[in-house]
Amino acid sequence: MVMNRPFSIRIAGIGGQGNLLAGYILSRAFVFADKYVVQTQNYSEQVRGGPSYCDVLVSSEPILYPKAVVFDSLIIMHPSMVGHAKFVATNGIIVYDSTYIKDIPSEFKRITKRIIEIPASRLAIEKFGNVMVSNMILLGALVKSTALVDFETLFDAVKEEVNPKYYELNVEAIKFGASLTDKVYKPRIERKRKRTIGFE
Repeated sequence: MVMNRPFSIRIAGIGGQGNLLAGYILSRAFVFADKYVVQTQNYSEQVRGGPSYCDVLVSSEPILYPKAVVFDSLIIMHPSMVGHAKFVATNGIIVYDSTYIKDIPSEFKRITKRIIEIPASRLAIEKFGNVMVSNMILLGALVKSTALVDFETLFDAVKEEVNPKYYELNVEAIKFGASLTDKVYKPRIERKRKRTIGFE
């Protein structure tokens, strides 16, 4: 018997950075692409500044369990959330905001070399005059590097989740983020899990 686990993504930051919105948009895009999706959030009572992360699981088959313990892709938006890199899968993909996070600790680099650093907050201010689109810049880089969903589908999801007056701004930020990396790993959505012997 072959068991598949869903492809798992975590977007970790603090309240007010838009990591939950990025997760909503990505989840919606996967739904539009006819995938099975589970999306969950974890956040503190603190509306702004508290730890916050959003998990997205996606598969071409029904998802039997709604939580992940390792993540194939990880976006890190704030220094306080760097420790979440310990949950990245072997050879997983880490995209992080190097405006505030100066480096990923060496113990996590032993887990994966697929690390993309983008000064998203700084670039959001310089190019768009709005730090709030740093989440879209990082999302664009993640989608470019994984090729999990096409960009037109992602833009359709933005239209569903974002106030219409901010649609073009968010789309341009995603396109800009995608232009900042030429790394494309194209991981498969399904990952086969080895069957263990006994206790089946």
